[in-house]
Amino acid sequence: MRLSIRWLKNYLQTDLPVGKLLDAITACGLEVEERIDLGMLSGKLVVGELLNVEPIPGAEKIRLTAVQADEGQPLKIVCGAQNIKTGQKVPVARFGMTFPDGMVLKPRKIMGIEGQGMLCSARELGVSEEAEGIWILPEDVEVGAPYDALVEVGITPNRPDALSVIGVARDLVAKINTMKGFKASLRMPDLHVNESATEKVESAARVSVVAKEDSPRYTARVIKGVKVGPSPLWMQVALQSAGMRPINNIVDVTNFVMLELGHPLHAFDLDRLAGNQVIVRHATAGEVMQTLDGQELKLQQTDLVIADAQKPVALAGIMGGANSEISDGTTNILLESAYFRPQTIRATSKRLDKSTDSSYRFERGTDAKRLTASLNRAAQLIAETGGGTILRGVLEVVGALPEKGSIKVRVSRLNHILGLDLTATNITEVLTRLGFEVLRSDGEEMHVTVPSHRMDVSIEADIIEEIARIVGYDRIQEVPLTLPSANHPPSRIDTARATLSDAAVAQGFCQAVNFSFIGEADDALAGGAGELIRVKNPITSDQGVMRRSLLPGLLRNVVHNFNQSLDDVALFEIGHTYAFTEPKDARRGEKDLKPVAQETPFFAAILAGGGKRSWRDKEHEFDFFDIKGFAEYFLSSLGLQKYLTEPVTDIPWLHPGRAARFLVKGRIMVTFGEVHPSITRQLDIRRRVCYLEIPLDDAAAEMGGDVKARDIPRYPAVTRDIALIVDRGARSMDLERTIRKAGKELLAGVKLFDVYEGDKMEAGRKSLAFSLTYRAPDRTLKDQEVIDRHGEVLAALQKENNATLRG
Repeated sequence: MRLSIRWLKNYLQTDLPVGKLLDAITACGLEVEERIDLGMLSGKLVVGELLNVEPIPGAEKIRLTAVQADEGQPLKIVCGAQNIKTGQKVPVARFGMTFPDGMVLKPRKIMGIEGQGMLCSARELGVSEEAEGIWILPEDVEVGAPYDALVEVGITPNRPDALSVIGVARDLVAKINTMKGFKASLRMPDLHVNESATEKVESAARVSVVAKEDSPRYTARVIKGVKVGPSPLWMQVALQSAGMRPINNIVDVTNFVMLELGHPLHAFDLDRLAGNQVIVRHATAGEVMQTLDGQELKLQQTDLVIADAQKPVALAGIMGGANSEISDGTTNILLESAYFRPQTIRATSKRLDKSTDSSYRFERGTDAKRLTASLNRAAQLIAETGGGTILRGVLEVVGALPEKGSIKVRVSRLNHILGLDLTATNITEVLTRLGFEVLRSDGEEMHVTVPSHRMDVSIEADIIEEIARIVGYDRIQEVPLTLPSANHPPSRIDTARATLSDAAVAQGFCQAVNFSFIGEADDALAGGAGELIRVKNPITSDQGVMRRSLLPGLLRNVVHNFNQSLDDVALFEIGHTYAFTEPKDARRGEKDLKPVAQETPFFAAILAGGGKRSWRDKEHEFDFFDIKGFAEYFLSSLGLQKYLTEPVTDIPWLHPGRAARFLVKGRIMVTFGEVHPSITRQLDIRRRVCYLEIPLDDAAAEMGGDVKARDIPRYPAVTRDIALIVDRGARSMDLERTIRKAGKELLAGVKLFDVYEGDKMEAGRKSLAFSLTYRAPDRTLKDQEVIDRHGEVLAALQKENNATLRG
């Protein structure tokens, strides 16, 4: 929100210097994001009065002016604007003035005349984008005085009460009175409404509210016999200072009051309202209306409209309709001041992509209890600037309004949290200046009523925060915290996450962090099936669903790296996937149960490209065996040394002949392999991409404890190699399981070292060669022990796997 310090000082009575005033705004929690100096900060821009304007011989459009800008001699200033004349007040820039675009005013000659300053337009000063000559100032401004300072104030969404000049002034009064040596008071605008003595408002218009939940309070006044024309210069300048464009006296008054008091208003041409009535209702499906900006809108039943007896005439809380706007021929006005449900206005504004100053305030919340104050202020100003008669009374429909109860505040708790030593009297002074009311206080316990304009205050902690920001965070002393020490060991899943992260970094992987939101096209890359979890208000169109795999994000990372000529990609990510799962009760036969959304943590890693890992290596492209090695390494880092291997053919995004998984106690611990070429081709990746993923829940459940070192074997091992002839479809993991089971405690290791499927084998058979290592921890094995145990292994292989020794 842009704030004029000159306008602010109409209500804020204080002798605090402007620089400290801006600091005080930030100290209140209303951050000053940008400053536009119009003289109050530097003194380089002052108010001048044009004493004389005369043409320069030989220059058709350039004139020489005499400007009184201080108590000294008039300044000679050359100006090319055509809207200036004797007697006007104008902004005069002195040498050294720095303009918003960075230009510094320096002496120079124009038409052989060396000017003594510069008359400025609103555009040159950063006040407005429009520039129709020199910015003409109100007649009552003091000659020679610095004119103004404009500040862009950042208002957080929870503080709609500060979206007005009065709102900021209220905070500053409370703040300045806590500052040593300074005082401040709030002067509200003089409010008086001269109503017609005879004509009542009910005789001219009617108001009814159908959508009472979305419009719990609606008020209106009628002003007859107005004359539409330009608003007074002081009002135009005020609106320009706030970044708004003057339109006419009626519309300008509604905008002025919105900026002054914070509540949006709207004026209708009463004679264009069918039946002279206003109906607040929801739109009918497919209903069409044209707004003031000329846009034709197709409405839905959830949209709130202001209608007359025949048609919508305004999109409630957002923008008026073209069919009821104020025009030069308007003479009778219905002036609206209403409270609309914030959620309703926000939904319509976002759906239609139509945000206005009005909707910005309504969707954050306005003060439902003070509608008539804004209504009466606007009616007063319309009568003053456009004439006319204000009919007696107010049209009003009131429903269930938001209520504010009292909050119990403990002085001792407030001081304990803030580290201050405030009394109940100190606290009462601050709260009273902010508009709160202290109902009763015994010195320790206070009961505070929250004003209707503070929608963000509802609990004791909110009151404490109010005291902190007004009294000042700088007054809170730095005191060492005394916290009881407690040893909270990390959970198993946190340990698994940290272990895998450290292991990946140790192997040269870099961590990637991707959004959980992806597009449906990216979801399809991971072969997703079933219903997607959709995002209601996606950031962008390609972030509309929750990811069901970490693979799409990592694939996009690979593409990005390849596009940056980084051909050796090794990335890992730790994140969640999101999918609907069957409810537990559904397995017991319960019917009509909706799927349950489930969040699952995963560790994933991706390899792409390749190259030399060190100067000793040969060129090498990552393949299945690389990712298999890392899968083994990651399981080893979790303390999982024993696992079974099985091929993977049921995952569409993995190459069916180059994918596998490791299982521990029947749980899938890691799935890995080369990404299917059809997937990489879609992304124009022309090299192999390898991927693995580990479900962290399962990893945490099965991971080993602390790694314990064991002695180097003291006794020698005995190695036996066997070549087995088995069926072509036999899996090495099944044979390895049989070998381990039969070898029992004497089998120290088993390793597959050869597979043969050549033409020397009979049809439907193949040869698998294993190396078996036997060792006892406490003695040297005798030959007969090895022979006996090896024979048991061979017998078990023949019985369970139909395996025979190859001759």
